[in-house]
Amino acid sequence: MFCYLVLLGGKGFEISCIFASMKLRMRLILVFVTLSVLGTFLFQGYWLWNSYRIEKKHFQSRINETLQQAINEDLTFRLETLEKDTAHDAPHGQIEFTFSLDSTSHASSRQKPRRVYNRTSLKVETTADSTVFGLYKPENTPMMRMAFKGIWQAINGLSPVDIQKLDSLWGTYLRQEGIRNPHFIDFTIGKDTLLASSLPDNENPAQLMPTQKIGVNADDSIGIQGFIVSPDKTVFREMGTLLLASLLLLAITTACYTYLIRTILRQKTIAQIKNDFVNNMTHELKTPITITYSAIDALQTFNFVEQKETREEYFTLCRQQLKHLSGLVEKILSMAVDERKNFRLQKETFQLRPLMDSLIRQFTLKANKEVRFHLDIQPEEIAIYADKLHFTNMISNLLDNAIKYSGTSVDIDIRARETGEWLQLSVTDNGIGIPQAQQSRVFERFYRVSKGNIHDVKGFGLGLSYVKDIVERHGGSITLQSKERQGSTFTLLIPIRK
Repeated sequence: MFCYLVLLGGKGFEISCIFASMKLRMRLILVFVTLSVLGTFLFQGYWLWNSYRIEKKHFQSRINETLQQAINEDLTFRLETLEKDTAHDAPHGQIEFTFSLDSTSHASSRQKPRRVYNRTSLKVETTADSTVFGLYKPENTPMMRMAFKGIWQAINGLSPVDIQKLDSLWGTYLRQEGIRNPHFIDFTIGKDTLLASSLPDNENPAQLMPTQKIGVNADDSIGIQGFIVSPDKTVFREMGTLLLASLLLLAITTACYTYLIRTILRQKTIAQIKNDFVNNMTHELKTPITITYSAIDALQTFNFVEQKETREEYFTLCRQQLKHLSGLVEKILSMAVDERKNFRLQKETFQLRPLMDSLIRQFTLKANKEVRFHLDIQPEEIAIYADKLHFTNMISNLLDNAIKYSGTSVDIDIRARETGEWLQLSVTDNGIGIPQAQQSRVFERFYRVSKGNIHDVKGFGLGLSYVKDIVERHGGSITLQSKERQGSTFTLLIPIRK
């Protein structure tokens, strides 16, 4: 007997160690998941920042190119205007610009060429020929840049640049690129001297993105520079799809992480509850086994053959403990039934009154305290269509809870009413009640209302979970009304007929 108890206690200790190991693994999983999610967020943030920098650089390149195009177009327009002005009193007289080199390479005498320049012909004779300026870009050859600056400086002396017109022309090119931000152009000499600007005097814009300063004379002392107002808005707008996808990904990741954390915490709680269940089950099973073995040992050790009353007393004790042990096994089996979600109810039609009378007699006899039942069934001949076995176990669990969680004197009111196609059955006790904060959890598996000492009230936290499952399998529902130190009322609502 002692070895058995040690073995049983050892199993309980082993299971407790298993649960402790599970809790440790849950913590490690939580840490790793948190680090993974943080890493995902950091990587996503870095990727977005890098994408923003690339997009902004591309935006910068586009505004530089469009400004150069605008300057080229303006120069072409002014040159064409001068060419068409052939009047004798024109300030420039008859004008023709020619820039022509042969196709050979330029090289120093008796040396291999260190740098090769493409020789370009630039000759303005007709309107069509003037479009050659549209080919100019900053990355073109130094010779081309030199020619451009020389022609621009010469033309500007005859036909000064109109900064407002240049700004309007730049805006046209910007809109072609999908850029509609406010903008303006500064015409400067040296580093600090402003010759002209398209920005109104009463405006002082913030968040400016400057273009590169384009020199238009030989030594680049005179330059044209554009400014874009609030460029970030445009950059973010152009990144709209990317940002939306990233935010959606982050939202999904956050939602999954939150759900996972809640699941882990719930599993942690369940693990703790199961640990309590194992500890309580070990205690519950050991007690009747110990008492039964002790009674049998006493019967074997002492000769009670002639002492009929003592012998019957020990036999009765053994039967009671074995009956108690059988009840514990049935509760554990009910948990297994609850786990088997596909089991089928065996429904039949039976009278409610005889079943309730039988249950009241059973609980009156086996209760170790004073219990008073008050049964009220209206109408008396109520017949219901249900699984009789599970329905009986369901009511038994409610009555057992009412007795266990009450004082030394228990009053239980059972009230049944037929309301149309439904049976409304309520069980009310005068027990300790259930705190409001715990009422939503009493139907969870393995959950027990905390009373400080886990063994104060025996049980596994399975009864109410089983009741809720059986009621719902019948297509009904269960509700709870309770106040601390005033008692509880469980109300069942299940269909009466097929």
